Amino acid sequence: MIEIYHSTSVNPELTKVDKAKKGSWVHVVEPTEEELQSLSETYGLDYDLLEDATDVYEAPRVEKDGQIVYLFTRYCAPDGHDIATEPLLIVYTADHIVTIARRPNSLLDDILKGKVPVMTTQRTKTILLLLESINLSYERYMKYVSRRVLAIRTQLSKTDLKNEDFIEFIDLEEDLNEFLAALQPQESVFRSLLRRKYLPLFEEDKDLVEDFSLGTIELINLVLSRQKTIANTREAYATIAANTLNKTFKKLTSISIFMTIPTITAGLYGMNLALPLQKSPYAFWEILGFVMVVTSITIWYFKKKRWL
Repeated sequence: MIEIYHSTSVNPELTKVDKAKKGSWVHVVEPTEEELQSLSETYGLDYDLLEDATDVYEAPRVEKDGQIVYLFTRYCAPDGHDIATEPLLIVYTADHIVTIARRPNSLLDDILKGKVPVMTTQRTKTILLLLESINLSYERYMKYVSRRVLAIRTQLSKTDLKNEDFIEFIDLEEDLNEFLAALQPQESVFRSLLRRKYLPLFEEDKDLVEDFSLGTIELINLVLSRQKTIANTREAYATIAANTLNKTFKKLTSISIFMTIPTITAGLYGMNLALPLQKSPYAFWEILGFVMVVTSITIWYFKKKRWL
């Protein structure tokens, strides 16, 4: 689906138009081969690079073909799909901006609905606004990840983590790994925008791109920190569970040893042989008392040696 928007400093309201004019923003979602071919022919774009935007595994990078700049990025989209990030291609041309998204998303909703003002004729600032939305998508989800990781970690003291918690841990860890794979090359993209003249940047634009780069580095560090927290939590719970299991086995083993004393005694007096106390009228109580004394001494000894 191809939609064309236009706005200016005089008329800042983002308006959908039927035909692109100078300073328009061409937004494409779930493009077909025919739509990609049409974009290539209409705006003089490289078809192969446009097709790369539909590759689910496309990594962030910058390419320049003459005066046209292809800015490949990835935004955060952990909404139940197989992957937690999605590719977004931003194309800067002499007259237009073109964005291509592989599937529908809410990343640009605030801009498209007019909640965030944008002037498409200021192409560089529009691109910077799109890049800011991408960074914000990661920041929002990382807040959720941090809350969930810390909430699950606090349950360690109660040792009541469930299998569902560990499944969620695995899902979060997979998302974090994917974020890292997207954010690291994305930070390189920001540095490339600063070092090379891909886009016409004023000083305030350069400061903004530098802020994006620093923000991305902070996100990378946060992802690494949460990965470490998840790994430490998993290891700590495994240690606690192993220690609890060892204590349980020690108790069960001790109980079986304590039960062995009356079992052996009963087995001996069950034999058809001449045995001590067999003619005593108090034989049962005497044997019972002997068993209780020996068992009590054994329990005391086990406690002394901290085997219980």
